Amino acid sequence: MLFEVVEHLDPTGKTMVARIPPDGSGDFTTGSQLIVQDNQIAVFYRDGKMCDQFRAGRFTLSTQNLPVLKTLTKLAFRGRTPFRAYVYFVSLKTFIDLGWGTPNRILYRDATFKMGVNLGAFGTFSVRITDHARFLNTIVGTQGLQDTTEVEEYLRKIIASRFAGTLAKAQTSVYDLPQQYDALGVGLKEAVQPDFDQYGLSLVDIAIVNISLPDEVVADIDRRSRIDMYDRDDVATAQGLAIADALPKAAENPGGAGAGIGTGIGVGAGFAIGKTVADSLMGPKGGAQPGGPGTPPPPPATQWHALVNGNQIGPMTHEQLTAAIQTGQVKSDTLVWRQGLADWTAASQAPDLANAFQAAPPPPPPPPNPE
Repeated sequence: MLFEVVEHLDPTGKTMVARIPPDGSGDFTTGSQLIVQDNQIAVFYRDGKMCDQFRAGRFTLSTQNLPVLKTLTKLAFRGRTPFRAYVYFVSLKTFIDLGWGTPNRILYRDATFKMGVNLGAFGTFSVRITDHARFLNTIVGTQGLQDTTEVEEYLRKIIASRFAGTLAKAQTSVYDLPQQYDALGVGLKEAVQPDFDQYGLSLVDIAIVNISLPDEVVADIDRRSRIDMYDRDDVATAQGLAIADALPKAAENPGGAGAGIGTGIGVGAGFAIGKTVADSLMGPKGGAQPGGPGTPPPPPATQWHALVNGNQIGPMTHEQLTAAIQTGQVKSDTLVWRQGLADWTAASQAPDLANAFQAAPPPPPPPPNPE
């Protein structure tokens, strides 16, 4: 194929790098028109070697503006001499609202429960190519990544791997993690930037949208809320509640197979959590008395799951999902699911969430002017 006009238009605004032709080399001629858009740079290659580069503008290819290719290909000084090469168009814009998430849950030692808790997380990030030569030589050349989706997925893996180390430094309770999102985001950016630097990338911004807890930990938090009505003197009652809640799980798994980390909390864990929770109780005495029947448990909290940027996120409480809707991370067409729904459903179509997408009412009319 002979290229008379060489350009790359990106109507989606999502292409980080595009190659012309997509495979092998193409036939270009001196006299061909090269058009480079704003926030683009065009880089010619021959035989795997970077040659001439062009910033934004319109150029007529000639031996004067192709000095390296002229040397490599022995271009003639007259006529429209063809030469074989390929060109990369690299976008230098800032790519915003990219998504990241942990593909697997991360074991986190909780400061309250004194035990491991499996956490998942997701968020957004923005990135910009600051050194196109390094980017082409590493991400495109060494890693063999040309498709934008492949580049983004590779960056997500880097962020997820660094998030585990950043989270380990928090050394706080899962109760307090939402207050640490901004600080964790700062720490995560500092941890990720050196990795991005080696690929010629700048991490412009990164945010943590949600850190989710496994179902069993959410259930433990609910139990703790119920027990908070007791006094320190009610240790026996607090332990009794925790053990009673653990017994059905043990009964469902007679061999004790369900008592391991991440699959349930057995009777032994019930004793430990009961003592931890009871020892931390404060406040005036109230509710059931020691030895009494206790307070019946509240209905279980709804646990939501969502598909965000191709990643399954959850479980989340209704409040956490509503917060993600309000921040725009979960949109009206984002697929969500909870127990009771027959299949994944667009968030705006879920009965529990319809109100979250309703437009706010207009401001009331001004009062009439008194005559």
